[in-house]
Amino acid sequence: MPAHGTETAADNTGGQKGDLHPYDGQADDSGKALSLLYEAQAVLCDLRSRETVFSKLTEKRKVICMKTIPKKTIWYPILFILLIGLIAFLSFYKLDVKYVDPWDEARHGVNAYEMANGGSLIQSTYMRQADYYNLKPPLSMYGIMLGMAIFGNTVFALRFYAALSYVLLALCVGLFTKRYGKLESLLAVAFLAVNTTAFQAHMIRSGDADSLYVLLFTLAMICMMKIRENGRYSYACAFLFALAFLTKSYHAGLIAVIGGLFLLLTGELKKWKAKNWLLFLAAALLPIMLWAAARYRIDGMTFFQKMWEVDVLGRTDGTLQNNIAPFSYYLSYYFGAASGKITPYLCALVICLIAVFVFAQGIRQMEKEKKRELFGWALWILVPLLAFSAVSNKLLWYVYPSLVPLLALAGICLGRLLKEKKLGRWLRILTAAAGAFILLIYGNSVLQTIGKQNTNEFQELIKTVAKSDAAQELVGCTAFVDYGSGEETEENWSQQDVFVAEAYGDYTCVNGGITYLLTRDTLEEKTGILFLDRETYREMASIVTADAPLGQSEHYVAVSVGY
Repeated sequence: MPAHGTETAADNTGGQKGDLHPYDGQADDSGKALSLLYEAQAVLCDLRSRETVFSKLTEKRKVICMKTIPKKTIWYPILFILLIGLIAFLSFYKLDVKYVDPWDEARHGVNAYEMANGGSLIQSTYMRQADYYNLKPPLSMYGIMLGMAIFGNTVFALRFYAALSYVLLALCVGLFTKRYGKLESLLAVAFLAVNTTAFQAHMIRSGDADSLYVLLFTLAMICMMKIRENGRYSYACAFLFALAFLTKSYHAGLIAVIGGLFLLLTGELKKWKAKNWLLFLAAALLPIMLWAAARYRIDGMTFFQKMWEVDVLGRTDGTLQNNIAPFSYYLSYYFGAASGKITPYLCALVICLIAVFVFAQGIRQMEKEKKRELFGWALWILVPLLAFSAVSNKLLWYVYPSLVPLLALAGICLGRLLKEKKLGRWLRILTAAAGAFILLIYGNSVLQTIGKQNTNEFQELIKTVAKSDAAQELVGCTAFVDYGSGEETEENWSQQDVFVAEAYGDYTCVNGGITYLLTRDTLEEKTGILFLDRETYREMASIVTADAPLGQSEHYVAVSVGY
């Protein structure tokens, strides 16, 4: 067998020729034995050489494969997009079906509609008069106006900006939590999809200011925790505070409290120079001051005085709407048994507590920078929760800013638990199953909430009349109402119906109903619309100028009237 390229052959004497055999040509038995031994050695060397070459080729092939196959897999962006799409579906699906709520949603809608249709962009009005009931700055109203500019004057347009705000919130939280891992990011977004209370009331699927406010609050907190990466995030945080104030007034003060505590206790303020303070204060105060100056030119201190009395004093002493509740109200509702069910927020809290127990040693040994970020999460969750627990006046949506970080942190903790090998395979499988169960159960709850959207008969009648051919000549006319309820306010418009009447028919709503019509000076003949219940219609048919009703439902009738 050839060895290292050397040819070996037998001659006539039976000896061996070749460079590898020192006893070449010897005929005795010992010489033959040695020759065979060296030939075997040559074969062995050849095999080892081939093995080495093969090994090198294998390693080279692995390197080539690693260079050919991309390191980044596509599973994360695909799943991320699907989850954001799911939240978008939950936010926008049947967004316009539910009736307009009688409180803040309706008021904001009327304010925005009148701003967009000849009113002031600074002063909010209600039924064309200065509004000192809704004392919020106008940023959320601009959001409603944006929806109306795109989709027309509809209920969908009223709620569009709120639903969009939550989708953007989920997107930003998902991108921020990717710093903790891809799985953690996906789970954080998934937990935001089961934010059941926010889907039910006053936020995601409502024209209230809360969805935009919570988005701005969340972005401010994210910027706060990224300040050590880049000091310019402090200016972004300050500017977001200003926008949050222009959305929900003094509620934004919690951003200042959390940010101040974080900067103070982490030592960041010690690094600031005069230039930093100047830019920070300018970003935080200049937008508010510009709006305040514009508002002051309209009605002086009247608006600000009422804003202080209602939004600060009224919400802290319990006099506003008489929504007085004990300190434990939020803890009981979101984490206790007040609702009679195990809530997703209780599940999120349990997941976080389990993670703290499992990783207790790691948390103690955590580097200083990561501890600071963990401290930021704690402030984000606890400050709004404790602050609104301490005041007398309580409404469920006041602590919405605390629910977002709690759910996101639960996603991060669950992801870390699933990756923790010391828990064992079966315990991790059990954890994954529990997490999937939580998401499926409460995801289904959100779907049921969306599927059970209740309409309002009276509002649907207004929409029908506004779209009817018979009432086209009455678009923009004066509209009156008589609900026939027997109450003192039966002839005064409910603000939820004012929005629908203004948005769909451009009607000018006037209180007083039939009483107003009967006592009105009729020297100048005018035409309007009267919405009234069927029983009253039969009793007051003499005031109806039309031969047939413009529209009717089971309990209400719309007629044209002269006055």
